Amino acid sequence: MQSVGQLREISNKAQNAELKLFLEVEFGLDLQPLPPPEKSKEDILLFFKLYNPEKEVLCFVGRLFVKALGKPSDILRKLTEMAGFTPDEEIELYEEIKFEPNVMCEHIDKKLTF
Repeated sequence: MQSVGQLREISNKAQNAELKLFLEVEFGLDLQPLPPPEKSKEDILLFFKLYNPEKEVLCFVGRLFVKALGKPSDILRKLTEMAGFTPDEEIELYEEIKFEPNVMCEHIDKKLTF
């Protein structure tokens, strides 16, 4: 884990003056903030978006910590739930590899590791 200052330094060295940070706070049933989930060195944080082909837009639907050696097929049930689909509904997965100036995505094989 790195501090914001360390991230800014890395960003500046990469000659990228813009640093975007994401902050998410989850609240429990008592409306008190929940601590972040436990994370190990094998965990990676993935953000998920849902593409609406009728409106041609991507919308953020959530995030998950997953094991780097895990497979997308391991989390399909959770992904369909996040997207608001029925558990038996088939979904296709894509990785957003570029977002400026245009969004570019590549198909993900559900059997390969993250």
